[in-house]
Amino acid sequence: MDQCKTLYYDYCKTYDVEPNETILGEIQKVSNGDNNPTKSFNLSSLSIPEAQFVVLGKLFTHDCLFTSIHLNDCNLTSEALQAFLHGLVKNTTCRTLELKGNSIHGAGTEALAQVLRRNQTLQNLRLEWNQIGAMDTSAFTSFCDALGVNKALIELDLRNNDISHVGATELAATLKRNVTLRILDLRWNNIGAVGSRALLASCQSNSTLNELHLAGNNIPDDVIQNINNALAKNTEKRQVHFGHSKNMAVLARQLQDAHTEKDRQMTSVLTRVSLQEQAMLKANKSLATKIKKMQEALDDRKLAFNALSAKNALLEADLTVATQQHNDAQNEVKKLQIEKDHLKKLIHKEYKKEKDELVHTQAKLERDLLESLETQRRLSEKIHDFERKTENLQTTIHELRETLTKTDRDHHVKLSALDTENQGLKSKHKEDLKDCELTNSRDNQRLKESYETTQQNLKEQITKLENIRTTLEREINSLKSNISTQKLNHDENLQQEKIRIKNEDEKIQHELEDRLRSLTTTKEDLESRYNQQLISNREFQQKINFQSVEIETLKRQIESVQTSNLSKDTEFLENREKIKTEYEKKLRLIQKDIDMNEELKDRNRQLGSEIKDQRYNDRNTIRELETRLADLQTKFNQREQEISQLKHNEEKRLQFLRTAMLDYIGRDTKLK
Repeated sequence: MDQCKTLYYDYCKTYDVEPNETILGEIQKVSNGDNNPTKSFNLSSLSIPEAQFVVLGKLFTHDCLFTSIHLNDCNLTSEALQAFLHGLVKNTTCRTLELKGNSIHGAGTEALAQVLRRNQTLQNLRLEWNQIGAMDTSAFTSFCDALGVNKALIELDLRNNDISHVGATELAATLKRNVTLRILDLRWNNIGAVGSRALLASCQSNSTLNELHLAGNNIPDDVIQNINNALAKNTEKRQVHFGHSKNMAVLARQLQDAHTEKDRQMTSVLTRVSLQEQAMLKANKSLATKIKKMQEALDDRKLAFNALSAKNALLEADLTVATQQHNDAQNEVKKLQIEKDHLKKLIHKEYKKEKDELVHTQAKLERDLLESLETQRRLSEKIHDFERKTENLQTTIHELRETLTKTDRDHHVKLSALDTENQGLKSKHKEDLKDCELTNSRDNQRLKESYETTQQNLKEQITKLENIRTTLEREINSLKSNISTQKLNHDENLQQEKIRIKNEDEKIQHELEDRLRSLTTTKEDLESRYNQQLISNREFQQKINFQSVEIETLKRQIESVQTSNLSKDTEFLENREKIKTEYEKKLRLIQKDIDMNEELKDRNRQLGSEIKDQRYNDRNTIRELETRLADLQTKFNQREQEISQLKHNEEKRLQFLRTAMLDYIGRDTKLK
């Protein structure tokens, strides 16, 4: 507001005008109360010179914080009003403008037309006790054209403005084009019967106008009644649209929540998979390091054997030199040489035997490593299969939850729609209540039957899931027993001799192959069950589509009833005087119909309570399924622990073989 003051002082200097104390006081009020959202600029019933309005027009082009401007009974001249309204053309903060009792006409109305054309923030315009609709029709036509183009004005007050039937027809034409105006006050003018009929036609075509005040205009009562009926329809449409928008917003929020839950579940699953992959990579790295160490040990042994072979070659060279030097030696030397040859042959034979034994042990170690890797790979495949099974079960349960919630929402929406239809038909045409009650009872019966069928299908799906869970528990128990037998076999094999290791490994391989076959068979069974569930879900979707078709047919019937109601409305207005005598008889029949409607409401309430009980039972079944899934998860974790123990036992077995190999190699070196 300090900036607004400085601007005011600057414009006063430029236009050679002294600052006004009242205007400064209004600016100071707003600066002292900044917390108030509605900030008004009030100069009503004050005589302010024309030059000040020129300054105010320039000031309001800068969007000061004033949301309402009051200039009532200020005796504004046309030049002052034009200068002031020229500044409001570009203003984007003012919401209400009051110009009561200023005898606005001619150029003033044209200035107001420019404001309505270009300003898209003004919502409330009060022009009581002026002369906007005077005989100079060109200014009023420009005002009406600007009102037809405007898309922000909500309330317009034109009381006591000398508007004739010609001005009323022009206003009616603008109301057909306007889309935002909701309240129009035309009291105490000279509209007459012709202008009122034109306004009636515009109200029948306009769908946004809710209030039109026409007192003191010499308008017939039937025309006023018809205008009120048309405006009442607009209010009903607006309320229906508002309720529909609220329902759509709630549905959008629920969909966003469902999407967020799905994203969260997907992220949790991906994190689990990444952790399992990291664990598998760590295990593979540890095995690779072990294999590298074994390979290095074998390379060291090969280097030792190469050194021995080099030494033997040197000895042979020395022997050949000795033979050449002692060719002329005695026969005893020859005998010694023959013995040396014999010893050489024996040494070569022993060397070949040791070499073959080392190659044989190396092959054994490689086979053991390959077998351990295969067993680890098979165990990892089993783990992935179990994880896939659990994920499939979770997805099926989540889909069942979504179908339950969707069916409940559809039933609530249908019941609420039926209640609204009953109320509308009661208020408009009380004679057709019996037919509507019959249709409503049929619809309720259809909804009950459809709900019972859907509930039976859901129960069947839950029983199928429980059967699948029992089969999975049996398979897990069988796998536990097999794992316990494997542990016993491994312990016995470690205590036995080295010679029986091959036979035991072959037995383990046969057992693992049998288990893989059994697991493949179980996998095929699960896939077949999953296909059956997909078929049942498709059948359920077809039923839902059939229900949607029935709902569309009901909507069409309702539309036909509404069209017939409109035709009956016209007949009712024409034959109103004839039906007055029969009105008392119809009231008795209507009272009976009202009693029938109350009975239907009680029935609907009973149905709602039954639906709530069924929903509670369904929630209990879902909770039981969740607890069962938690039990399966715990069993699955136990299975993973057992698999880790098996891996640990296999690592011990590899270490035992490695130590045995090293001991065997060390003994051979000692013997040499």
